[in-house]
Amino acid sequence: MTHFFCLFYQTKTGHKLIDTMKLLKILKPNLPYIIAFIVVLISINSIMDTKLWKTKQVIQSDVVSYYGYLPATFIYHDYTLQFVDKYTGPHQFLLYPKVVSNGGRIFITSMGMSFLYAPFFFAADYYAQQSNFDAGGYSEPYQVSVIISTIFFFILGLFFLCKILLHFFNPYISALVVLITAIGSNLFYYATFEPGMSHLYSFSLITMFIWFTVKWFQNQKPINTILLGLLIGIISLVRPTNIIVALFFIFYDIKSWNDVINRVRFFLSKINHIILIAVLCFLVWLPQFLYWKSITGSFLFYSYGDENNFFFNNPQIINGLFSYRNGWLVYSPAMIFSVLGIFFLWKTLKELRLALTAIFFVFIYVIFSWWCWWYGGSFGNRAMIDIYGLLALSMGGFFTYINSLKFKWINYPVIFLALFLTIVNIHHINKRRNFSIHYDSMTKEAFWDSYLKKRPSPTFESKLRAPDYNKALKGINAYADENIEIK
Repeated sequence: MTHFFCLFYQTKTGHKLIDTMKLLKILKPNLPYIIAFIVVLISINSIMDTKLWKTKQVIQSDVVSYYGYLPATFIYHDYTLQFVDKYTGPHQFLLYPKVVSNGGRIFITSMGMSFLYAPFFFAADYYAQQSNFDAGGYSEPYQVSVIISTIFFFILGLFFLCKILLHFFNPYISALVVLITAIGSNLFYYATFEPGMSHLYSFSLITMFIWFTVKWFQNQKPINTILLGLLIGIISLVRPTNIIVALFFIFYDIKSWNDVINRVRFFLSKINHIILIAVLCFLVWLPQFLYWKSITGSFLFYSYGDENNFFFNNPQIINGLFSYRNGWLVYSPAMIFSVLGIFFLWKTLKELRLALTAIFFVFIYVIFSWWCWWYGGSFGNRAMIDIYGLLALSMGGFFTYINSLKFKWINYPVIFLALFLTIVNIHHINKRRNFSIHYDSMTKEAFWDSYLKKRPSPTFESKLRAPDYNKALKGINAYADENIEIK
C-alpha cells in the first residue's frame, strides 16, 4: 500500500518529494498510534450509529450507582438521598439507594467513577440549563456526557498503552498488540455499546499507572510520585479490588532474591516518596470515608451487604476463563496470547516477569472467587478488561519470543491466527449487539446455535439457561448444566 501511495503521488506531482523508505521511516515509530487512532474513529462511528443517548441507554445498570453521586449532590443537593421518595419537583431522575440498618440511604458503589464523570457532567449540566432539556441529570446532554467521558478515557488509555508498548517492544509488535487489545477483545464493546461502565476507565487508569511506575523507577521526580499516589487512589476508589495492581509498583524490575533485598533498601531510601504516595491515596479516599461516616456512622462500610461473598476456598477460574456463560477467552479468544505470554516472560522481559505473573494469578483468583463469577450482565468476563494494560505487556512478550525463534516462518501462522481471532471477537460483538449472545444465560447449545449467523435462530431462547442468583449468593450451584457448586 505504501509503494502504491508513493507511485500515485509521484505521478500527480511529477517529481519525487518523498520515497517509500523515508515514508516507512516516518510511519514505523508511530504505527501503534495510527492503529489506535483508526480504532477510535471506528468506535466513534459505532457510537453515532447506535444513538444510545436518545433512548437513554447510557445511564443504566451499574452506571446508575456510579453516576448518582453527581446529580444527588449538585442538582438535588441531598447526597443522603432522603429526597428520593418525597420529591415533587419538575425533574426526572433514576436512583436506586440502598437502605442501611440505621435507616440511612447510600449508593452501593464507591464514588470513584463520579470523580471521572464530573468534568463532563458539569459541562452537560451547564448546557442543559441553557437549553430546553430537563436539567435533572438524566436527559440527553447528561447521557452524551457519559459517552464523551468514555471516549476520552478510551483515547487516554490507548495513548498510554502505545507509550508503554513502544518502551518495551518494536513498533510492529506494539501495533499488533494495540490492535488485538483495542478491537480484538471485549474492550471495544465497552467503549462503544455499553459506555460508562467502570472497566474501560480502570483500563485507562491502570495503564497510566504502569507508565508512571516505569518513569518513577527511572527518575523519582515529585510529579511522578504525585501522579502515582493519585492514580493508585482513584484506581482503588473506582474498584477496590484493583488495589492488586499496586503489586506492579512493588515488584517491577525484580529479577532475583538479591533484587528483593535491594528493593526494600531502595524504598527505605525513598521513604518520603512512599509516604507521599500513601498520603495522596488516602486523600483521594477521604470523601468516601466522610460520606460513609455521615450516613452510616462508620468511616468504613461494606455497602454490598448480602453480596459479601468471596468463596476463596473454591475459585471458579476455569469457568471464568472458559465457560459459555461469559467466559473470558470464549468471547475474546485473541487474549489467549496474553495468557501464553505470562509463561514466556522469563525469556523476554525479565524486569516484568515477577510483577505481571503475581498480578495475573492474584487477580484471577480474586475476581473468580466472587459469588457472581460471570459478572451478571456482561459480554465476556468484563472484570478482566481492567488489567488489559498489563496483559498487553505479556502479549508483547509472547510475540517477541516468537519473533526471536530461529525459524522465522513461524511468525506468519501466529500473526494470521491472531488476526483471525480478532475477527472472531468482532463477530461475537456483532452477535451480542443482535441478541444472539445473551448477557448472562448462555449455554454450549445456545452458543453454537446458528453460530455463523448474526441474529438468533427461532430456537435460540429455548437453549438459554438463566443462573439462579439467590443460590449463587449462598455458594449453591447456580444452574444445572455446569458444575459450579461452591463449598
